[in-house]
Amino acid sequence: MTPADGPSETTAVLLMGYGSPNGADDLAAYLTDVLHGHRPSAEMVNEYVGRYQRIGGSPQNRTLASVREKLERRVGRDWPGTRVFLGVKHGHPALRDVIPEAAHAGFQHLVAVPLTPYASLWISEPYQQGVADGIRASSTPITVDVRLDWHLDPNWIAYWSRAIRAELAAHPDPDGAVLLSAHSLPQQMRDRGDPYPEILQDTYSAIAHEARLDRWSFTYQSPGNTTEPWLGPDINDVMVEWQRRGARNQLIASFGFVFDHLETLYDLDVVVREFAEAHGIGYRRVPMPNDAEEVVEALAARILGPGNPPGDARSLRAPAKA
Repeated sequence: MTPADGPSETTAVLLMGYGSPNGADDLAAYLTDVLHGHRPSAEMVNEYVGRYQRIGGSPQNRTLASVREKLERRVGRDWPGTRVFLGVKHGHPALRDVIPEAAHAGFQHLVAVPLTPYASLWISEPYQQGVADGIRASSTPITVDVRLDWHLDPNWIAYWSRAIRAELAAHPDPDGAVLLSAHSLPQQMRDRGDPYPEILQDTYSAIAHEARLDRWSFTYQSPGNTTEPWLGPDINDVMVEWQRRGARNQLIASFGFVFDHLETLYDLDVVVREFAEAHGIGYRRVPMPNDAEEVVEALAARILGPGNPPGDARSLRAPAKA
């Protein structure tokens, strides 16, 4: 299937996101889904209610809806009339519901792309499970070609390069530092052979080169509240180290995410900001891409281009229901 040929009338696109609660009343059910059916404690629910209240609620669901709409228009320029469905791992509309809906509407094949560029096992396995659940729930056969791995798309690198340079130009400080951050993950995932650290290294190296950065570091953020070790270096430790090296002002570019949600608006703009201020460090953050044109173009390129070669572990193809 190529842009010249276009998809058949039985092919649609599936945009996949993580998902977010729609409000405080939805949090308990949402966290139960995240915890694989285990109901969260009242203390955990209250903690998350407080976090969401602190940031004024997450814009994630609105952003996903906007990206879906823009992507449908963009793909439609090459494949006129193509429909783009939106499904999420947690919350609504769930992948396990959207895939049967697409099949019921007459689509036999979905080209799916996640709204994350990183083909980590930690990230891709839940999408694979959601796709498999959706196929099993469908009363009619449907295949789903999941196309991962767009972290080096030129549009993605260009967004971060441009946005970082714009912030540095607006707030010049020759002694400042740029911290390129991404979500941490448990060390056990790395021990299983998850390629996440190498994928991130390729990405932040490309961003730093394109943005012509001199004083910068890579950091992990948002480790889980567990007793097991998580990947480092942690952002707080890196900030203190840069302060020792004279960087009183530090710019955070959270390239590990595509859009604003709890990990940027709370973990960074509340928790890390408070840490920085307590240590006399000036904190600023590069705006997230959200539904920027570069994101839509990167997603469209992954959809419109050819699929991964057979046997590539980063292309997950689910079979039709027997």
